[in-house]
Amino acid sequence: MMHGIHAAVRACLAARWSRRRRPRDAKNSPPRAAACLALALSAPLALTGHQAVAADNEIRIGNTMPYSGPALAYGVIGKTIAAYFNKINAEGGINGRRVNFISYDDGYAPQKTVEMTRKLVEEDNVLLMFASLGTAPNLAVRPYLNANKVPQLFVASGSSQWDQPHDFPWTMGFQPSYQAEAHVYAQYLLETHSRGKIALLYQDDDFGKDYVKGLKDGLGGKLPIVAEATYKVTDANVNQQIATLKASGADIFFDVTTPKFAVMAIRRAAELGWRPDHIISTVSESVSAVMQPAGLQNAEGILSAGYYYEGEEAAAAGDPSYREWSTFMDRYLPDVPRSNGLATFGYLAANAMVAVLRSCGDDLSRDNIMKQAASLKSLKLPMLTPGITVNTSTHDHAPLEQMQMMQFTGGKWQRFGPVRSGIDPGSVSDSFKTIFRYGTAKRDLANQLNANTVTLMTGSFGSTYANMGADLASALDKGTELRILPVIGRGSVQSVADILLLRGVDAGIIRKDTLAFLERKDFANNIREQLVYVTKLFNEEMHVLAPRSITSLNELDGKTIAVDLPDGGTFVTSINVFERLGIRPHLLYIEPRLALDMLRKGDIDAIITVEGRPVQWLSQVSDPNLHLVPVDYDKALHDDYLPAQLSAEDYPNLVGASAPVNTIAAEAVLASFNWPAGSDRHRRLSLLVEAFFSNMQALQRPPYHPKWQEVAPLAPIAGWTRFKTAQDWLDRNTPPAQMLGANAQANDLQASGVSADPRLFREFMEWRANRQKRAAPRHPQ
Repeated sequence: MMHGIHAAVRACLAARWSRRRRPRDAKNSPPRAAACLALALSAPLALTGHQAVAADNEIRIGNTMPYSGPALAYGVIGKTIAAYFNKINAEGGINGRRVNFISYDDGYAPQKTVEMTRKLVEEDNVLLMFASLGTAPNLAVRPYLNANKVPQLFVASGSSQWDQPHDFPWTMGFQPSYQAEAHVYAQYLLETHSRGKIALLYQDDDFGKDYVKGLKDGLGGKLPIVAEATYKVTDANVNQQIATLKASGADIFFDVTTPKFAVMAIRRAAELGWRPDHIISTVSESVSAVMQPAGLQNAEGILSAGYYYEGEEAAAAGDPSYREWSTFMDRYLPDVPRSNGLATFGYLAANAMVAVLRSCGDDLSRDNIMKQAASLKSLKLPMLTPGITVNTSTHDHAPLEQMQMMQFTGGKWQRFGPVRSGIDPGSVSDSFKTIFRYGTAKRDLANQLNANTVTLMTGSFGSTYANMGADLASALDKGTELRILPVIGRGSVQSVADILLLRGVDAGIIRKDTLAFLERKDFANNIREQLVYVTKLFNEEMHVLAPRSITSLNELDGKTIAVDLPDGGTFVTSINVFERLGIRPHLLYIEPRLALDMLRKGDIDAIITVEGRPVQWLSQVSDPNLHLVPVDYDKALHDDYLPAQLSAEDYPNLVGASAPVNTIAAEAVLASFNWPAGSDRHRRLSLLVEAFFSNMQALQRPPYHPKWQEVAPLAPIAGWTRFKTAQDWLDRNTPPAQMLGANAQANDLQASGVSADPRLFREFMEWRANRQKRAAPRHPQ
């Protein structure tokens, strides 16, 4: 028996063993004990001691399962897993350690799941959570488990949400996702029912909606859905729903129900004499839990898809794993019918878990367990349909993605047709999916694609602005929920004009000194009322490339200088700096990369570029006659610029290792038109703001541009208004005292001509993450 067993279980065992039965030998006694244990899994097990790594003698595994409530039929999964781990323990355990499987009854209620999962992690000190059942229950604990880096492995639910390794790296599903399964049904229907009409019944939650989305995506509008009906898990029956669906005239019934309601639906359809082509989901294909209670005659002809054998089916197919399965069932689960497919599911999941743990060797840390779970390649599990294997990677947390159609005939399931993949390789492309769906859903799809797309004006090709825009598009992309569309621009001045005037532009990256220059020159009326800023982004250093004979900026008076195109930020910064310093050069408006040859020939005297260091083209310049001219931080420049330095690390061919070049830096700002609250454009920009601030830490890590390290959202831009959603986010996520302190410090730094330290924001983000981690056990949702 497992170590640390609860007194309730011992009492149960004692009661069973005290019954007067025919004597059993030692060989046959463990199965009875295991069966009793399975029935008592909802009783807590007393465990102590913190374990982030497995103990020398045991591996504690946590689980929640509905042993009661509307989904109690699934309880057999937990009982099967417990029995299989008993088998493993009887054979010597895993790498010398016994498995201690602790499973609690959550009644399929998310609030109860939260309570039980916290108990398992914080009191029972389990190493990982494994095969807990249900979409809503597992979603309720996913943030908590990921925040605490506790593996949430092989979730017993087909929700597509378990395959999100970027956002939830500690969570992994097991079975084919509901959407992948629905894609298989869509493939079958498109091949065999080209003129069919479909009626849908589904559970009114994420479980049901996942299936429906998968079916609609797979059909692409090529078959009509003429009726839809939903039910809640608290409903007494689905009689009215079935009557409504029958009245629609549909000849295909797509039935997304859990076992209890699947039985009701099958019976009611038969009572009404409605005999469509009836497809049920895999969660309700159990012969003993669904087909027999519904009436075998009523279930005749029902379609579904499968990926594993049920009981005697494996023997009929000549599968070599059947003998092992049969021996296991006889010895450890004699009271569970072999026709119960849920027992096979539990057997498969337990086999997969054992394979992962064995591959860990002696390193049974949570990190290594997750690493091994995400490294499964062509793993064959006993009782899987031939041709179906388990595959995972760090970017793919969907172990199973293939299925085969089957039909219930003569009291059993019979497979037919090819093994189908629920994942079309082309479906990973959102563009392919869009094109596929476009022909049948133009208006709705167009509205969906446009609703949450934010257009961001950046800079010229290869510029820091353009690179930062590409980073935002990559890091914040959430498909139709949010898409950032960076647009190659022509610099800071043009970006201001585009934000103010160009249709479809929501925001842009501009320079603070550009705004000041426009206002000072009276080029834009009421510009402070028309533009708002989201955040200070980064600093862009002024680079002055000239012959070594020129040693200071003042020596450029009367010289010919290339200052980029007249719509760019370099153009504005150059004019602004020269005016403030009283220097009057002759300006040539040409791109720096084109001006370089002219400089080498002596046709011009200098090139100025104002971009975030290191500038790519400049870092490749290797000419002993050229150098970077220092720019002194003159008092006349304090209002608009910050002091900065260029180092040999940035430009090894132009700057000496022990002689950095002083210069100035202009501040880049993420800005937007002052969209009125309640408008659609305001809503879109708010989506960008929320995603940007929430993902800042990810942007500040490789492979993203190093300039993200300088972002300082807490720094105010003097005289300008922050976009309200951005200010609300900062107010909401920062303690008042820290917020005031940070802003005060930022103001002091600004006044002294030094940028607000971006470490303030990084410290703030770390504080926020730690606060969320501490709060997670109390409010994991």
